[in-house]
Formats: sequence, structure tokens, C-alpha cells
Amino acid sequence: MPSHTGRMVLTPVDAMQCPDRDAVIRGLGAVGLIGSPLPGRDDAFAAGEDLLELIVFAGCAVTLSVESATDADTPFCHVRIPTPSAWPRPLFGRNTRPPRCPVCRARATHWRERSALWRTGPVPDLVCEGCGASDAPWDWDWKQQGGFGRLLVIVEEVFPGEAVPAPRLMGLLSDVSGSDWHHFYVQD
Repeated sequence: MPSHTGRMVLTPVDAMQCPDRDAVIRGLGAVGLIGSPLPGRDDAFAAGEDLLELIVFAGCAVTLSVESATDADTPFCHVRIPTPSAWPRPLFGRNTRPPRCPVCRARATHWRERSALWRTGPVPDLVCEGCGASDAPWDWDWKQQGGFGRLLVIVEEVFPGEAVPAPRLMGLLSDVSGSDWHHFYVQD
């Protein structure tokens, strides 16, 4: 089976914000980021006709399959919008590095051990080993290599750093939700 390339995740900057999922889906459909729902997947949508205009790919050799694959083992670009969670859920991958403290910039060296708590319920603060500051982990600097959110728009099969959302897409998400959004990358 081919390996998973990675994903680009879009979510409100304020990880506690949870915009209306249906409004976001309608907006993304109207602007052409997403197409029809994928059969057998509650949260997945085919790539819309304007995906390649709303997500800017860099590099000279970008290979992207935006077709709906009929073989479940074949990776293809599509968009997932999971049901919102009650608290900010963490998304990390093998590309994720230790975050930096928002106060002193020290690295959280034991963040992976602490992250198990972040998956099971309300997220406890991350205490800086350098200065003792205590902040929500989503306030730390993850360098776009991981993050948190309650409502997520996940673009599958995007290699970390290979693509960025166009200003038009970020503006639409902001208009539909009433909050600013950002993006990060996760690679399994």
C-alpha cells in the first residue's frame, strides 16, 4: 500500500472557537474547494473544481491526484471535515517537533509524553521547563508542524510545506465563521 503523503489542516486561530460546520461546508462548496460527499465516508468530500486555485502548490514537480480513487488503497487528494469536538483536539505527526514557549522560546522537550492527556478530555496547560510559564498548548509555537482545533478542514495527500491556502480561501473561512484561521501540516 502506498504511504500517506501528509495533510494540510485549517482551523480557527483560537483553538476554542468552533464555527458552525454546516456553514463552513456550504461556504467551501460554494467557492469550489469541495465537491460532492465521498461514498461511505461521513466527513469526506471530493476535491472541488477550484481546489487548485484555492490551495497554492509550490515546487516544480508537484504530483497531485484530485480524482476520486476507486481503489481504497490508492491515495488521492480530498477534503475531510470531521464532526467538531467538545475541546480542542491535537493533531501531530512524525514531522512535529517540540513547540516553543510563547514567553521565553524554550522548547517543550517532554511534550509527547504529555500529549496523551490532550487526547482524552479538556486540555491541561503546558508548563515551560525554561521560565515556568503555563499556557494552553495551542498557544505555543508549533512552527506549522502540528496544532489543535475543534473544527478542522483537512486537505489529504498534501506533503508538509508543499502547499498553502490562498488568501481567498482564508478570507472565505473568516467570513463564514467570524474568526481568523491558520494552517499547519501533519505527516503520519
